[in-house]
Amino acid sequence: MYSLGRWILVACFSGTTVLGFVSSTEAQQGPKGDPTVQAAQPAVVINYRERPRVPFDPQRLKLRPTLDGRIGTEEWTPLYTISEGAVTGTVYLNWDEDGLYVASKTAQPAWVVVDLDTSGDGWLRGADNVEIVVAPVNVTGAAPLTVRILDAATNRDMPSWNDTVVEPRQIQLAVQQDGGIQVVECGVPKGVGGVAPKAGALIGARVDFLPAGTVPVATAPYEPHLLLDLTLVEARAVAAGGVVGRLKLSDVALVPGQTFNATFELINQIDVARQIRSVTWSGVGAAGDYLKSLREVALPKIAPLKTTKLRYSSPLPETALPGQYQFTVSAVLDDGTTVSSTGGFSIEEAFSIQLECDVPEVTVIGPTTVKLVATISSAVPGFKRADVTLTTPVSWEVKGKPRRSVNIHRENGTARAVYHVTIPSATQAGEYKVSAEVEWRGKRWIAHRTLKVSRPQQSP
Repeated sequence: MYSLGRWILVACFSGTTVLGFVSSTEAQQGPKGDPTVQAAQPAVVINYRERPRVPFDPQRLKLRPTLDGRIGTEEWTPLYTISEGAVTGTVYLNWDEDGLYVASKTAQPAWVVVDLDTSGDGWLRGADNVEIVVAPVNVTGAAPLTVRILDAATNRDMPSWNDTVVEPRQIQLAVQQDGGIQVVECGVPKGVGGVAPKAGALIGARVDFLPAGTVPVATAPYEPHLLLDLTLVEARAVAAGGVVGRLKLSDVALVPGQTFNATFELINQIDVARQIRSVTWSGVGAAGDYLKSLREVALPKIAPLKTTKLRYSSPLPETALPGQYQFTVSAVLDDGTTVSSTGGFSIEEAFSIQLECDVPEVTVIGPTTVKLVATISSAVPGFKRADVTLTTPVSWEVKGKPRRSVNIHRENGTARAVYHVTIPSATQAGEYKVSAEVEWRGKRWIAHRTLKVSRPQQSP
């Protein structure tokens, strides 16, 4: 955990929940009279018996953001905006197979309270109801993030909070404050609180903001929480006039130089044929620099109660930068209405490499041999062959050839290159850098490892 200053980047979760907040002064004074009675009443109350009264988009796009305390262009999709009240700001929610991602951007430092019904079956059901509280950046003495799970499965008549079931290190959290603006980004991994993201799954969610100068007060475990009903989708769609659009990407994780392929299905749900005036394909924002924009006309009609499939293809340049991107397609129909769909994809490094040693420290007693293992991972589809080279200090001897070829048989596959290196007996104690480099199509990826060498202690 890092300090609660201007910048926080932590990996933690533990527990509390919030219905209302009392002022810091009231909290310090504590209860009067009966110690079991809370003396101060909440200054701000979250009305969990009413769903947030804000326009929202129930389709939550599959998209993996970078958790770095910044809401990057196209890396998040807004859920809703709170424009009235003590704290204003925007809430974001996305997902992928590894977890749910929630973020907020507020106009001032604030407590951020997240409620998730990860199975979408109602708040007071099951053991999948998660409540997360993120403290304002400028509040000292409070945990940056706390969480607990409401268990209504063990005893339906007496639900209870559990603030120990979640391991603090399971969750990623990034918070940043800049000029009064506070950004909170949070990742809830698969398996925590029943999180099991997949296309078409239903979840419930809400995010509330509360002023920084207050202190949390817990809700009773039987207090119902009304959430927004959301659907996890691989592509966000807008239908029109009985026609539904569905965008399918052949691969949502690509590498520079790979071809981007997409299919747009136009599903006619009425018994009247519909003419397509035009279809426009384009990358959103930065993706527009890598994918060609295309407008097609003179397209066939969509037969009654049938589906028409349109296809798009564009190669990514070799210079494309890794990151999260979005792609959109829209069709204008004969009556001027538009059917559209937007999908997310990522550009990843073609290869990655790690270098490990079989011992943490080498004690040199005569010529000493250690084993080094280079593990190479490939995000490139299909069979690939790459060259791996190990570089050591000049006097060290590598058994066999330092440069070797490895074969990786499928996308997201791995291969290992094992080296046995002899360290000369005259090597002095100290730290020595060893490097492994993988080369493919003229590009290189490098991993470094520092080996600590020691000498045996001399007898007095």
